[in-house]
Amino acid sequence: MERSTPVVAFICTHNACRSQIAEAVARTWAKDAFIPCSAGTNPVASVNDDALRILRDRYGIDASQQRPKTLAELPTVDFVVTMGCGVACPALPARHREDWGLEDPTGKGDAAFLATIDTIIERMLDVRERIETGTIEGSPELVRRRAARRLKALADPTRLHVMQLLAQHEELCACKLLPHLGIGQPTLSHHMRLLCEEGLVIPRKDGRWMHYRLSRCALDTVRETLNLRPENPC
Repeated sequence: MERSTPVVAFICTHNACRSQIAEAVARTWAKDAFIPCSAGTNPVASVNDDALRILRDRYGIDASQQRPKTLAELPTVDFVVTMGCGVACPALPARHREDWGLEDPTGKGDAAFLATIDTIIERMLDVRERIETGTIEGSPELVRRRAARRLKALADPTRLHVMQLLAQHEELCACKLLPHLGIGQPTLSHHMRLLCEEGLVIPRKDGRWMHYRLSRCALDTVRETLNLRPENPC
């Protein structure tokens, strides 16, 4: 009997940074669409400390229980995603393979990690939608539909105001957004859920409050669809 939920494996050389980030992000952003896992062709002893710290502090994602793994430890895999380090996995059969071409942010500072993680989130949303719609190879129509949903989300005056406020700050707590919007907490939660579902806003929970920031990568994909040149393409 065919397994209903596909397994997606994220592969790099050391399984310490990018592939671990992808596994952690997928558990948060795509857990209902596929089963994520990761491994390395030459895994090291531990996950990159900066990756764990930034995932925890800036995205509210706890990846502390993850560890580097060998290819032999993976379950049967349906889809293989390599991170962009020239990794070949001849002993890892799969129905679909793709390479994300991501640079390793190790040792390059927090800004490089944030850019990499935001890009991984955007790619993750794309993979999730392709699996959910059965168009794993992707299509221009799928890209246009995703852009149309994002533009529809931005057409609401309240959500557009939220985006404008977030564009002026690196991050804002929900408690800081409410006084500017003149709405209640339940209404704000509704609007933020829609923006987060479309990947336009990245949430982070800190205590009882949610914090939000823009996904520049997602906004760039909208601009690309409109044939506007992005400042920092994903």
